[in-house]
Amino acid sequence: MKYDIRCKLSALSPSLAAMFCVACTLWFAASPVERDWSHTDVALTYAGAVLTLTGVILISVRNKRLSPSRLDIVLLAWFLYAMARAYFDASYPCSAFCLRTTQMMMLYVALRLLLTSTAMREEYIVLPLVLFGLWEAWLGLGQLVQAGSRHHLYLLTGSFLNPGPYSAILAMGLVMAVYWHRKCSHCKYLYLPASVFAILLPATWSRAALLSVAVCVGIIYWNEWKRWRWLVAASGIVAGFGLYFIKAGSADGRYIIYLISILNIMHHPILGGGIGSFFHQYAEGMARFSQGYPDFNFRSADVLDYAFNDLLRIGVEQGCVGIAFAIAVIILTYRALRSRGPILWMGLSALLIFSFFSYPFELVPYQIIMVLILSYAGTSEQASIQRCKMAEGLMSEVNYELSFSLKPSSLILHAVMLITFPVSIFIGHQIGQRAEAAADYRMMAGVNHADFIDDYYELLPLMASNGHFLFDFAKILAAERRYNDSNAMLRRGTLVSNDPMFYVLQGNNYREMEAYSEAEESYKKAYFILPNRIYPLYQLMCLYEQRGMERKMRQMARQIINFKVKVESPATEEIKARAIQVTDSLNRKYRGCRKSITE
Repeated sequence: MKYDIRCKLSALSPSLAAMFCVACTLWFAASPVERDWSHTDVALTYAGAVLTLTGVILISVRNKRLSPSRLDIVLLAWFLYAMARAYFDASYPCSAFCLRTTQMMMLYVALRLLLTSTAMREEYIVLPLVLFGLWEAWLGLGQLVQAGSRHHLYLLTGSFLNPGPYSAILAMGLVMAVYWHRKCSHCKYLYLPASVFAILLPATWSRAALLSVAVCVGIIYWNEWKRWRWLVAASGIVAGFGLYFIKAGSADGRYIIYLISILNIMHHPILGGGIGSFFHQYAEGMARFSQGYPDFNFRSADVLDYAFNDLLRIGVEQGCVGIAFAIAVIILTYRALRSRGPILWMGLSALLIFSFFSYPFELVPYQIIMVLILSYAGTSEQASIQRCKMAEGLMSEVNYELSFSLKPSSLILHAVMLITFPVSIFIGHQIGQRAEAAADYRMMAGVNHADFIDDYYELLPLMASNGHFLFDFAKILAAERRYNDSNAMLRRGTLVSNDPMFYVLQGNNYREMEAYSEAEESYKKAYFILPNRIYPLYQLMCLYEQRGMERKMRQMARQIINFKVKVESPATEEIKARAIQVTDSLNRKYRGCRKSITE
């Protein structure tokens, strides 16, 4: 009896150790989300290096066999394609993308090694994910009680910056808890996390999260609901219309984003516009579309911080090749998880559905979760392939000795360790430099003083993909009448942002330099990028007034007067009042001219 217990404990302890490592990895996902690099990113990278070393040691001690799965090969091919795309077409700042992608690839390798070293059950992955969701739910409840979230406009955001991505972990936790309970009906305690998630989710007002939960729960209980499928479908359609009209402006804005993104994919269908090009391509596509269809309703268009559809962003930047890689990864993951990880697959399905209407995979927490699920899927697929080979007699059940020998399995393991460990250290150092630069910029942001010019130039190589940094730098240079240098920073900014203010400030610089034609083109470009903004039209009117171009000034003043602004404010009222004043002045002048001619 004692011997049996010891055997069970010895078999269970590696799995518990691996689950502890998984929980430690998710701890980084639970850290507060930041817009820029942070020291948490540095710690995550070094933790990946430690996990790599741990996985190699466990595999060697336990005489496990490491062999690549099809999912590993596809992910590696996609990674190499993206890196090659960034290297051979460096038109856009993409160092941040390359660092983040390499960081996650190294984390994937580390988790693959760790999970290969022990036969982990699916529940050892699902449990930390559900606990992570409960932690976020606890943070949200605290924010509701204390009336203080990380965004002043919303009641609860958890560790995220707004309730949109926060709702995704609640939706994912709810779906996994419900499906886990369905598989193990004796697990009554699963009612508690499911109830917590279900109560908090509507408070986020996230339609994407509600849709993902509805679809996944419908799949889980399809056998019970299929006889009422028409009633369920009709109720879903009615609920969909209701959700649309609750936040119609937001939905219309997403429609514009998707439309322009699809047009951009058609513009560069095979290889895409380039890594890091989404926001520039969106601005260019918006300008082309608004010029071709001036009567289109652009009222809900806005400046973007995210793509709001992860697959479309891949298509814009990497073309149909990148989309094909993404679809292949999803298919292989499904095939690997359908038997050994159905709960994980259902949670991932909720996240994938959510990603079609939001941007979870642009945030580090969901990148970590995705890497964790993919690593489990890759390990499961490897185990399935090995079992098939054993059944066919192509491989014996004897474990391979993973020492420093010339055996293929040993060579693969040592090659992986020799590559990933130093790469992780290098990536950690690079991310650490960028985290320090981001912290220095936060101290300078908003202070427009010439004394900081040298500091901005020092940080520029590390902050070239930060649009806010480039805009602030350009404003300081313009205030010092260094207009050419300012325009150089603004041109850099247009590569990483679709904010029309880059072109407006560029036009102001050209006007100060008396390059009026270039100023006019800049103001027009700013207007076409976002046709629901009145300020570029006002600057055009002022330019025509300065140059004495009365006919164009009158046309622009009338356009401003008739302009339907997205949000009324004292600034827009002042602009319209100024346009009315210009129109009245010109009318008086023309009436005086006609009167003198008559006399």
